[in-house]
Amino acid sequence: MRWGSWLKQGTILVSIMALVSGCFGTKPVLEELGKDGRGKLKVLSYDEGDFFREYGNVFTLKFPNIDIEVVETKGLFQQTKKGVDYGTALAKLIDEQQPDMLTLPSQYYEEYALDGKLYNLEPIIKQEQFDLEGFMPGLIDMVREKGGGTLFGLPPFFFTDVIYYNADLFKANAIEPPKGGMTWKDLFDLAARFEDAGMPGLYAGDENAVRMLNRIADTWGLQEFDAKGENILLESEGWKQAYQMVTDAIRARALQVQKSGDTRFLRSSDNLFLQGNAAMTIGGSGFIREFSDSSNKKASKMDWGMVPVPIDPTHPNETPSAISYEYFAINEQSSNKRAAWEFVKYVNGPEMAKASSTMYYKLPTRTGFVKSIQGKSTEAFYALQIKNRKFEWAIKRIPNEFNSAYAPLREEALQAIIENEKTVDAALAELQQKAQAALQKARQDNVK
Repeated sequence: MRWGSWLKQGTILVSIMALVSGCFGTKPVLEELGKDGRGKLKVLSYDEGDFFREYGNVFTLKFPNIDIEVVETKGLFQQTKKGVDYGTALAKLIDEQQPDMLTLPSQYYEEYALDGKLYNLEPIIKQEQFDLEGFMPGLIDMVREKGGGTLFGLPPFFFTDVIYYNADLFKANAIEPPKGGMTWKDLFDLAARFEDAGMPGLYAGDENAVRMLNRIADTWGLQEFDAKGENILLESEGWKQAYQMVTDAIRARALQVQKSGDTRFLRSSDNLFLQGNAAMTIGGSGFIREFSDSSNKKASKMDWGMVPVPIDPTHPNETPSAISYEYFAINEQSSNKRAAWEFVKYVNGPEMAKASSTMYYKLPTRTGFVKSIQGKSTEAFYALQIKNRKFEWAIKRIPNEFNSAYAPLREEALQAIIENEKTVDAALAELQQKAQAALQKARQDNVK
């Protein structure tokens, strides 16, 4: 047979093979749902009612033949009150109930992903060409980092704080309003300019001095413990600067915080910012509802704006104030992975992001669906990337008993500095000593 004939027959054979391959397609990573799209799905979530209101009801409109059963986790908090570790109780519940899909806080998503308890989503995402480009910048990289370089889940929503400001007050006092890219020092310096106006420049609402200190520490990435969680690290220059900054701002009346020991719920009528008696405040997207409250005439008439929270200049594009709401992941042991994937895919897809455009208290991680709220651009909420926060207390296995002993010691140290009873150096040296003793005792008691 001549070479040309061989070539012709070979070409025909290749064409037939390609045609056959195209007809049968690539074997799916996950088997399709049963007849008429029937399937079962057991879901781990905090509360059944909340789950269906936020996610389940819209999903069943598209997949009416998937039966959903919810395994609630809210009962686990009762166990923690009896001294049971939450992580231990959660693992036991999952082991006993074997839910197909898990809704997990960031801390437990990372732990379960690295322990091999979650299903790898990368192959099904690639096969179905699920869009990962539509998520906010840096999100997918952050989630992969939590999973050791692999996606084991996706968070459809996130929280973040911004700086709200009263544009009328800035204009009346001839002061330039806040802007993005400020540091904490920039913010406190700006707030101090309202001293002559007889009002706090930055009003912390129901947050106390400790909470404001933690905001600064989180932004700077300060650590309270060494790598093994055995020693306290409070006498570093970073911690000294954080304590000095927040106490200086409070003493100068640039920052007004809730008084020590005051745990009252702050009503809108008691909020200085909403009453027009403070220039700036910190809040999440849910705070916007306050400006449409017809019962608060001052807030509803206010010309307000918002900018991103202060940043760490060494990581100017990230913020610890942005937190992924919860991760949707699939149990590696599940026998209903296809139904679970359909849910994960749907709640993280464009349809859910579009449907959630009126949920002010949380925002979709997909961009472009909530461009404005009450006529104000949402750019400030999406300006900074979610930082991969390391849950130091959990990672280093700090006993819960330590926190109950440490909290009053830290508050006492802060108050001593604010009231000029002690210098920052003296107060932290004493706190370091007392906290170290409390940590050692908590560890010893935990072993018994």
